[in-house]
Amino acid sequence: MPQPTERADRILDAAGELMIRLGYRKVTIEDVARQAGIGKGTVYLHWRTKERLFEALILRASAELIDELAADLRRDPREIQPHRFLRTAFLATQRRPLLRALVTADAELLGSLADSPARAREQQITDRYFALVGKHGLVRDDVPHLVYAINATTTGFYTMGSIKPGLATLDDEAAADVLAHTVQHAFEPDVDPDPDSLASAAAEIADLFDELNTSYRERIYADPESERG
Repeated sequence: MPQPTERADRILDAAGELMIRLGYRKVTIEDVARQAGIGKGTVYLHWRTKERLFEALILRASAELIDELAADLRRDPREIQPHRFLRTAFLATQRRPLLRALVTADAELLGSLADSPARAREQQITDRYFALVGKHGLVRDDVPHLVYAINATTTGFYTMGSIKPGLATLDDEAAADVLAHTVQHAFEPDVDPDPDSLASAAAEIADLFDELNTSYRERIYADPESERG
């Protein structure tokens, strides 16, 4: 597998700057090459289409977020508790415009990438996460359609500003605190979790994140020739 290169990351940095400023539909490979200070053909040495380039950009942002979450879990297993985990994920996402656009399905910014494969992969991880915290007793067992309820609740915090623009807004830290309070009191047991369960669940999820990131990076920096056929 080709290793990540400084040139590839410089191209992705340029693509990200342009995408945030102009939106996916308006950015061309020529624009990206000019922004990166290279020739157009050099971009195609790394990604054979504009779509592959920008999918790699989104996957790189996702990999950075997942690395951050895994590091937090290994530093403090209590971060596996849903109210803490979702608070951290919310703030980490809000700091990354491309991931914020992905979560809210912002078609104006992402164009056709609003349906990026990254969304399906992220949902698979979300499902695995909730299966694990359920197995370890970190969520209540009397909430109907628990995963749906938590997903709906969390999504509301990401989309509130666009859906209800006239509503008084909170800064990201305040919104994250409200999210954590809501999740803890609506979906978690009243009893303190067992430390061994926290440690076991945190280690399992962190390992899962590492596995996911390996597959992400293989796709981000894949040799274009390996995808032909």
